Amino acid sequence: MKNHNCTIWGNIPEPENFEEIVQLALSIPKNSGRVRMWRGQGNIDWPIHSGAFRRLNNSSHADPDDMDIRMYEKTLLQHASHKGYHYINGRALSDLELLARLQHHGAATRLIDFSKNVLVALFFCVTNEIKKPGLLVGIHTDYLGGYEHQLDERSYDEIMDQVEKYDHSITWDPTGVTGRIDAQNSQFLYSKTSSDKRGSLLMPMDPDSVMTIAISSK
Repeated sequence: MKNHNCTIWGNIPEPENFEEIVQLALSIPKNSGRVRMWRGQGNIDWPIHSGAFRRLNNSSHADPDDMDIRMYEKTLLQHASHKGYHYINGRALSDLELLARLQHHGAATRLIDFSKNVLVALFFCVTNEIKKPGLLVGIHTDYLGGYEHQLDERSYDEIMDQVEKYDHSITWDPTGVTGRIDAQNSQFLYSKTSSDKRGSLLMPMDPDSVMTIAISSK
């Protein structure tokens, strides 16, 4: 198997066929399981930034911090609630569920799309910038906080006050918000803002915690 050397991720494996991708994805860290949250992107040189971070970073808020993102998202929630988007099928959505719904309708939030299915991540990787190497990132669930299928009814401020105390990312499964989320085995990851070169998402440093795979344009 070849390797690919890149600025952000270093020297990482570059499989030469589909079978090698699967073998890497199923490899198990020592004393652990094999469950990872996967993300695919079409350009290996992109850091893993949330849409909200990119939106603010491209405006007047260079290198936005947690307070910048909180103010932006609270304004987004206020506008969405004013338009009545806080309800779906007669049920009031929590603030976090509303952010997820807005995200899947094109809004920029701190939530970053991952999937429990590496093939879904691979699909998004190879359908983007086909002239450049892409990237698969798999974060092991042992290094994440949060729970699957948890209905978090806390207010936005209550959630984010807690998140800013954590030194790890949170995973969350917004089941039932949209059918598209369910179909993609989606999980959202979010965290306080990181200044690491790998992106604004707080990522673990342990060598077994993050698997990175280069996907050639070919």
